[in-house]
Amino acid sequence: MNRTLQFPLSTAAQAAMNLYAAGAGVRTWLYRTGWIRQQRLGAKVVSIGNITWGGTGKTPFTIWLAQRLSAAGIRASILTRGYGRTSTEPVRFFFPGASAEDARTDGDEVQLYLRHRVMTPVGIADSRYDAGRTIEERFRVDLHLLDDGFQHLSMARDLDIMLVDAANPWGARWGLSRVLRESPRALRRANAIVITNCGLLGDNQRAGLDSLRKTLLRWNPQAPQFLASTRLVGFVDQLGQKTVSVQRMQGRRAMAFCGLGNPDNFFAMLQAAGVPCVAQEQFHDHHRYQMADLKKLENLAQQHHADCLITTEKDLVNLPDASEFDFPLYWADTQLLVEEEHQLLRWIGEKLGVSIVIPAAANPTAGKPEEQEIAVGTAIPSR
Repeated sequence: MNRTLQFPLSTAAQAAMNLYAAGAGVRTWLYRTGWIRQQRLGAKVVSIGNITWGGTGKTPFTIWLAQRLSAAGIRASILTRGYGRTSTEPVRFFFPGASAEDARTDGDEVQLYLRHRVMTPVGIADSRYDAGRTIEERFRVDLHLLDDGFQHLSMARDLDIMLVDAANPWGARWGLSRVLRESPRALRRANAIVITNCGLLGDNQRAGLDSLRKTLLRWNPQAPQFLASTRLVGFVDQLGQKTVSVQRMQGRRAMAFCGLGNPDNFFAMLQAAGVPCVAQEQFHDHHRYQMADLKKLENLAQQHHADCLITTEKDLVNLPDASEFDFPLYWADTQLLVEEEHQLLRWIGEKLGVSIVIPAAANPTAGKPEEQEIAVGTAIPSR
């Protein structure tokens, strides 16, 4: 599917993007100078965001961090807008351990939190402040994780963690070199930068990563940088009853499809794992599939003699209820790996005034002596 814009439309679109980013800069200035006041919750807030239009892995990182904090005895919550939700209540919330089936009308992000058993309360509202207040009225919370919160300036935060996609740091798409929500100057607001999807870079691209790190350092010399990758664990069938290893999937003829902020990363991950895809189809980010989409995918699979379909977990929850294919459907089971994760967690703890140490039994990367400590679980000091 060719989504490249042709000149002069591409020039006009780039100018419009630049104008939008400039407007975002003015809005940030109004908040920074106090012309517009921020609202502050009782517990501390860690914002996770980016300056591009999706594709950096904010929700997987939020899940990763929530799981680590819970393992360390930190009482966290997740606050989200619930992008694409159809529920009509101004504020929604879920108890820790709630079923993802109960969140079918609350958007794919909320369903992913619950599918991954983050064991934290989840608040959903256009106003993340209202969601946070609702959570604080019902739960004892040490801190809130604000998913996609970098531009949600109406709420005060204690830390801003910025995610940057190593494979596409400036959000290039549609033939445009930069598709940004804010100017790169906004990087100066970040307290830390996590560069994601580093595992997709080949040996010949490591120089590009080094160059990116230097560029980010020039924009924000104070923010520590951390690297993260996404590992393909295997594949799970649509009903969650059967798993297929990466090695076995290498012998199949798969057709892959997804609706992500950066679909190329998904296809590149499959290619890097040696999973042959006879065809690929991409949809807009957060795409809610209709029956016509399923029929289109089946027709493409038949045309290319595929023997199965592969998608992402995010796309799985966006399929229609009781959807069925004539082909086996699998979703890619992935794991986020953060290099020097203990340094990142220690840095977060130092900034918040709390010790964050993961018990060895709860840490999938445990094995080194410094990873065998027991969680302190110190309460975060109140304001």
